[in-house]
Amino acid sequence: MRTSITYFIAAGLALGLGACKRETSSKPAPAAASPTSTRVAINVTEDGFTPGDVHVPQGKPVTLVFERKTDATCAKEVVLEVGDQKIQKELPLNQPVEVAVTFPKAGKLTYACGMDMLKGVILIE
Repeated sequence: MRTSITYFIAAGLALGLGACKRETSSKPAPAAASPTSTRVAINVTEDGFTPGDVHVPQGKPVTLVFERKTDATCAKEVVLEVGDQKIQKELPLNQPVEVAVTFPKAGKLTYACGMDMLKGVILIE
């Protein structure tokens, strides 16, 4: 009799462990990550926009993050034209300024300070 009880307990534990195993394997698949924009940091220093050339993807959201690090510059704003849209943003000292944009065509786009003296290049690939 003692052997039968031991057998039933062992069998019950084995079935119980199998049930737990099945529950964990039936978890739903994780959701796909949502597309995020490419972030590109561009500083304004005594040397102008740095880096001078940045690479971005064509047809995908991009966030250009400009930050003016010096007061010894005329680049206190940035101006860029994407298609027929002109984007002009003030660049306060030591504050990041985000410009969200999608570049529809591959190529080269120049942006500049408000006086059009200091320039940078966006290479759209």
